[in-house]
Amino acid sequence: MEREELLHLFLKQHGWGTAKRELLARDASFRWYERLTKENETLVLMNAPIPQENPAQFAFVDEILESKGIKVPHIFARDMENGFLLLEDFGDDTFTRLIAAGADEENLYRQAIDSLIQIQKQFMQNPGLKEYNFDLMYTEASLLPLWYVKYVLKKELDDKAMAEYKAVWEELYQKISAVPNTLVLLDYHVDNLMITKDKKCGLLDFQDARFGPVTYDLASLLEDARRVVRPDLQDKMKTYFFNEFPTYQTAEFEDSYSLMAVQRHTKVIGIFVRLFVRDNKNRYLKFIPFVWQLLEKHLDQPLLKRYKTWLDTYIPSDVRQKIPFEND
Repeated sequence: MEREELLHLFLKQHGWGTAKRELLARDASFRWYERLTKENETLVLMNAPIPQENPAQFAFVDEILESKGIKVPHIFARDMENGFLLLEDFGDDTFTRLIAAGADEENLYRQAIDSLIQIQKQFMQNPGLKEYNFDLMYTEASLLPLWYVKYVLKKELDDKAMAEYKAVWEELYQKISAVPNTLVLLDYHVDNLMITKDKKCGLLDFQDARFGPVTYDLASLLEDARRVVRPDLQDKMKTYFFNEFPTYQTAEFEDSYSLMAVQRHTKVIGIFVRLFVRDNKNRYLKFIPFVWQLLEKHLDQPLLKRYKTWLDTYIPSDVRQKIPFEND
């Protein structure tokens, strides 16, 4: 049976077979979302094809967050075999749209920090998630040489270069992980945050959650790969966050925050190239020079000296300022 037929049967089974369907979003994954409208009711359909997606993991994380009072979409119906879920509709007010429309940016970021604080206080013990350990962090960091270097610079690094790269990240990981762990959403930024219909801060896109360093989501929010967050706003929000966790106000936490930002930027550069090369999605390429800028602002720190040397050796600085494939 074709996927569209399976979907129609799923919707019919749960009373939404005659609903109006409107495409809401396709993101960097294989998932897509539709808004279903029936009379005065709306739901969101998540269409997450298997094996490319793992809707069971989404449902697991959704339910453990919801059980702790975190505002995530309630799941009304599911077909895990085929990857269909009917979710609560949060509306259209993403933080990104609200900021673009002139909303109080600082107030929205404060709400985002409040939600992050709530999550971290609730999940200082692992609720059954995979550990965000060195192997995973290094696999992500390897996306830079495996995709950016290979396809932008059109060369493959030899074993010596890759051994040096791994040694750099083994050293950095010791400082990254010198902080407590918590539930880490991994994609916590304003595109994935909403003001819901009941005026709460709602979370989207958390199915890849792991149990890892408390500094990751803070860096993800404040060093956004797709928008400029003013330095003064970053400082205010970091202070606001750390005031809730007085024991975090140490050099170890500052180092971990910086290194988590660098690891995320490294990963994202590779992902944006992969999205173009493998998935024919070119809209992320324009962000790559900006992400390089975010990464490079950390490189003058002594703890990143080895990584800076490696980057300068294998990725010329002038290349980092260009949009890849722009003139190909």
